[in-house]
Amino acid sequence: MRGSEGHRLTTIMTDELIGKKIGGYEIIDLIGRGGMASVYRAHQVSMNRTVAIKILPRQFVSDDTYLQRFNREVKIVAQLEHRNIVPVHDYGEQDGQPYIVMRYMSGGSVDDLLEAGSLPMEQIVSILSQIAPALDYAHSKQVLHRDIKPSNVLLDDDGGAYLTDFGIARIMSDNSGTGKLTTQGVVGTPSYMSPEQAQGHAIDRRSDVYSLGVMLFEMATGRRPFESETPYSIAVMQVTQQPPAPRSINPQLPPTVENVIYKAMSKRADDRYADAAGLAEAVKKAVLPGKDILHDTQPKGIQVRPPAPPPPVYPTPSPGSMPAVPPMRPRRKPNLLLSAVVGGLLGCGLLALIVAIAAFVITSTQQEEADAAATLTATYAVVPANPTDMPTGASPDAITLTPLPGFEEGEAPLSVAATPTSALPIGVRPTVTPVDSGALFPDASIIYFAERDDNFDLYRLNFRTGEDIRLTTDPGIDMYPQVSPDGTQVVFVSNRDGDYDLYLMDVNGDNLRQLTRNNVVDRIPAWSPDGRWIVFSQGVGDDGRHDLYQIRPDGSDLSLIYSDNRRNSHPRWSMDDQYLIFTGGAAGLDNTWDILRLNRRTDIVENLTNNDVKDWSPTFAPDGNSILYLTTGAGGAAIAVMELDGSESRIIHDDAGEEWGALYSPDGRYIIFTSDLTGRDELYLMDADGSNVLQITVEGGSYATWLTYGE
Repeated sequence: MRGSEGHRLTTIMTDELIGKKIGGYEIIDLIGRGGMASVYRAHQVSMNRTVAIKILPRQFVSDDTYLQRFNREVKIVAQLEHRNIVPVHDYGEQDGQPYIVMRYMSGGSVDDLLEAGSLPMEQIVSILSQIAPALDYAHSKQVLHRDIKPSNVLLDDDGGAYLTDFGIARIMSDNSGTGKLTTQGVVGTPSYMSPEQAQGHAIDRRSDVYSLGVMLFEMATGRRPFESETPYSIAVMQVTQQPPAPRSINPQLPPTVENVIYKAMSKRADDRYADAAGLAEAVKKAVLPGKDILHDTQPKGIQVRPPAPPPPVYPTPSPGSMPAVPPMRPRRKPNLLLSAVVGGLLGCGLLALIVAIAAFVITSTQQEEADAAATLTATYAVVPANPTDMPTGASPDAITLTPLPGFEEGEAPLSVAATPTSALPIGVRPTVTPVDSGALFPDASIIYFAERDDNFDLYRLNFRTGEDIRLTTDPGIDMYPQVSPDGTQVVFVSNRDGDYDLYLMDVNGDNLRQLTRNNVVDRIPAWSPDGRWIVFSQGVGDDGRHDLYQIRPDGSDLSLIYSDNRRNSHPRWSMDDQYLIFTGGAAGLDNTWDILRLNRRTDIVENLTNNDVKDWSPTFAPDGNSILYLTTGAGGAAIAVMELDGSESRIIHDDAGEEWGALYSPDGRYIIFTSDLTGRDELYLMDADGSNVLQITVEGGSYATWLTYGE
């Protein structure tokens, strides 16, 4: 049952005014009752027409506050002549009781429509396309409505929508022409007021845009975003809480419309649409079939932030159309000679590390089954010179490769051993005897995920001590971790609520919270260089299409970055915040996948690779001058590198296994990656030129991210 705010009353026979005559108007029945006035249907005798008459109840006549508001509404509406603002016909007073005569709207209000549940998208678009210009017109006259809600949008019999009730509206120039209004106390309807309005702070037109966004939420889902027992608690929720995912309430709602709602309801006014028309246009574009889906009225579709003090900011996109992918440029053939030369020069750099880490051998004795506590072995071993020489006990016949549900086969293959090791409870595993590794990796550690005991969890490994800590124990699949730039948090993907969403926790496993909550696949997150945003890809249909989104680490401001009705995934930020690189191609046709680069300052998207093989999973080198990525290789995938403009592409590592999850160390000297060379996914480390490969896990390990890194 929806709340009673603005609920339309069809008849109240006990009302003392029904049947009486005020001025030249005969009161027929009660239409509705608000916080400070009652509205009646009446017959205007002189014009022989039906009108609506708004009357201030007698108990409020002696209250100067209510009387001033009532009189202010008359003055404000008299200034507003717009086709979608309910016009005022007359104003008067009888027996000390003031009244306003307005056009009668026989279709009721949007609030009445919502009694039956959510509205069709076509009807929502129609309503917004009429109300938004009316609201912007009022703003152009320096009038803030301050009470936008469904009961204040009236309808006629032909589908016309009209804005009404300016009873608590204010003139923006009331405060010395600043364009912002400082409220005296908090007025409005808590379920629809903006965070700044709820706090009594200065407001401008974007406060009304927020309220319109709440109304959009309600029309799209059939319920208000925030509901509680008291108006005060609702106002607090407007300030402190993010709205629930609209599609969790109405699964039929397009993700693009959900994105518009998130932007309109941003806690920060600067992150909302600049005006009501922008919101309405965004909704219209979001529901048009066969069109590029954008997050707002910026036609180029790149979500950016207005200038702000440091840390780095995001430039505002210029008007135009969705950036078209320019003519594709073929990738140059691998320069194997150059790779060999560079490898010979740099190969010695990791020798000391190989010798030191290869000396780490931990063995533990299995206890009897009655003790029910198997101890894991953490052995570091150098990859054999001949990749075809499988380690003892790693017969391919004993291995079954199982792709993760919800992800494309071959993109991130995860192996499940036939005889899995026993998983330890969350906490610290047995550690190795510390070995002095000299100046190399004095305190390096990583976070990764692994399948152990038929369960995918996150782990933290310290290279120097050999300490391997299990961070998660949920039965769901936890994977694809990424550590924040400040090293305090890790974002990852999990299906613990039934579908793949983003989760965030501290690097020690504490303070777990869910960032996204929907019925689609959210995947492969990454941080912006300043840690203010998390970028990821999201499935937009059953055909494998994905769009790129960004979200704040607190779960707010979800917004679309890029969409072209194809499969776009694995976005990564450059350290200077100028570029996003990602995988793009036709859904279901991985030989069309290429590496694309989006210039965030110009909105230009370029193809860095263009061929008939699969290129995917790009990441920037720390210096920003080259790009590491995956391409088709001997075992299904190989690790390649190219310059920032796509030139000088070359394969630097390709063994009999399938490599993936490649990432530079923070200083660019090494690359950590995953390979199924042994029959299941393990983590490996090598020099940046692809030489001196070292296996660093033996019990499963995938997709590592650097937590700390020594000098």
